Amino acid sequence: MRYRRLILPLLVLLALCCACAGQETAQQADYVLYFLTNEQAAHGPALGTEPYSPLEGDKTAEGEELPDPGALLEALTAGPVSEELVSPFPRGVSLRGWEWDGEQPGVVIVDLSEQYGALTDLSLTLADYCIVLTLSQVEGVEGVEITAGGHSVSYRGHQLLTAGEAVLFDGLAGEGA
Repeated sequence: MRYRRLILPLLVLLALCCACAGQETAQQADYVLYFLTNEQAAHGPALGTEPYSPLEGDKTAEGEELPDPGALLEALTAGPVSEELVSPFPRGVSLRGWEWDGEQPGVVIVDLSEQYGALTDLSLTLADYCIVLTLSQVEGVEGVEITAGGHSVSYRGHQLLTAGEAVLFDGLAGEGA
């Protein structure tokens, strides 16, 4: 009987510890980089994340740390640190530049080296959404257009990509990416 009285306080304590641990992790990793997982062959999630911390000096007007899209893109094209993740880009892909679209507010235009144009089908889609999901964390980014060597990739059905288009889980399987 005495043990039953202890169960409820222990469960409450455990719940509080879990809640605090989750908050600490969220504060440490404000941004994540999206990469491919090694679990694809085992029918696991196709995309995984790795924490990203802004570089020293990347600050907003209020003094908060904030990366620009270029910093995130450089980290993304450099590849993952974790051995469980894989770069979605062909060897030799580099960032040629990025800019805010002057005609479409909230749209970032990303120009990668010519090697990116070699991607097709599912490989292109996964690489595109690693970029789009990574950049969509930046305040003000609503869409992304990606070019290879200054030219649009003709294999896409549309050029403006948004994070809302990405399907990150299989509702039938009940798994998330």
